[in-house]
Amino acid sequence: MTDMGARTMQNQWAQYAPFLPVLLVFLGSLVFALAKSSALERDMRIAATQNMLWVVTQTQMEVLALTLAVGGPDRDDAQISQRFDLTLSRMNLLMEGPQARYLEDIGHLGAVQDMSASLLALDPLEMGHSPDLHAALFALGQDLHPQINRIANDVMTRDWDKSAARLDAYRATQRLIIIAVSCAFLAALAISWVLLRNQRRLHRTALEHMRAANLLEQERDVSAMYRDFAAIVSHQMRTPLSLIDSSMHRLARMGDKVGASDVDERRRIVGDAVGRLTRLVDTVLLLAKLDNDQLKARFMPLAMDQIVQSIMDEAQLRHPHRMMRLSCSDGAIVARGDRHLVGHIIENLLSNALKYSPADSAVELRVFAQGNDVACAVTDQGHGIAAQDQPYLFNRYFRGAEGDTRQTGQRSGQGTGQGTGQGTGLGLALAHELAQLQGGRISFETWPGKGSVFTLWLPAMKKRGEYAS
Repeated sequence: MTDMGARTMQNQWAQYAPFLPVLLVFLGSLVFALAKSSALERDMRIAATQNMLWVVTQTQMEVLALTLAVGGPDRDDAQISQRFDLTLSRMNLLMEGPQARYLEDIGHLGAVQDMSASLLALDPLEMGHSPDLHAALFALGQDLHPQINRIANDVMTRDWDKSAARLDAYRATQRLIIIAVSCAFLAALAISWVLLRNQRRLHRTALEHMRAANLLEQERDVSAMYRDFAAIVSHQMRTPLSLIDSSMHRLARMGDKVGASDVDERRRIVGDAVGRLTRLVDTVLLLAKLDNDQLKARFMPLAMDQIVQSIMDEAQLRHPHRMMRLSCSDGAIVARGDRHLVGHIIENLLSNALKYSPADSAVELRVFAQGNDVACAVTDQGHGIAAQDQPYLFNRYFRGAEGDTRQTGQRSGQGTGQGTGQGTGLGLALAHELAQLQGGRISFETWPGKGSVFTLWLPAMKKRGEYAS
């Protein structure tokens, strides 16, 4: 068990080993795509907080507003002080944090510091408002405006270059993300394919196991069937052979005392035994051909009334003291079937009816057409069929409780003086299979204590023509 478990584990590892590299590709591609997406989002967020052009433009607008405030005809000292403070705060913002580093990178930090110092030197809060101060601030504003405009142009150019480079980086990152997602998708497809392949293999293996188990079970059933078959057939053969042997010994013992009546009685017993052997051999051969798919029906038009009359006449010769009646519908009743196979079925049904009917009762045969079918119904007045046996009536080798089970196919008849005994259990099973082979069926009705009727149904011929008799 330990070695088997180890081999099972090894087989499982070998079966799912292709998953590992594919799974690594799948997970690695997803992790790479997520990392690149996160980096792209973070870079965009940082870029949005470093909009230098906006800060420089605001400073330029404040310088322009201060220049206009000190250069207008109606100067307002409070407004000039407010504009001065706003312009100075914008200057200070340019010289702090990332803005100062940015200006240093483009070489304008010193110029902004000089502009801020020049602006502080003309602070109205310290110098006081006067026409000369206002004139100086106006002149300084005119001087600062082109400088700030130049800085704004350089910032814009720098931002454009950085934006172009950032867009190129974004495109490259997006391509990498698309490639990573595509690899992950292909890896997922590969995993799905491996899963489906393994599932198919498992399903195929399970089917093979089921098929092997079914074949083994069928082999066991066939073996048991042939064992039963050999036992039943050997017993059924011994019975008529014993009758023949005892009859011959009886005649031999009688010697010269043998009379015509004794010969006639023994001839009848021997003839019946030979007939039973012949029917048994015929049944065995037909079953063998059915099992090997060697039995082919030779279809032809069959005059059912003539065929049934012929079979009944032969049965009357074997059972001269039995009453048999045949009734047929008006007109020709033509079926489509195999003459030999149909004869075997009707002989079996009639033989069973004679066996299971009292010797003083009549067996009735009726031939009629119904719809697209032609039927031959055989009615007896026997004991009927037990309810528990009816579902298995057409199964091979089924032999029900003592009574009219109809699967005792070659049993000696009641009222014939031959004794009784279990049959082969093949008669009705073979008749049922032969009827199906010809596109027909066998149905039955039974009434406990009153008898049974078995009906052979065959397809009717659609076109009239010559038919077998």
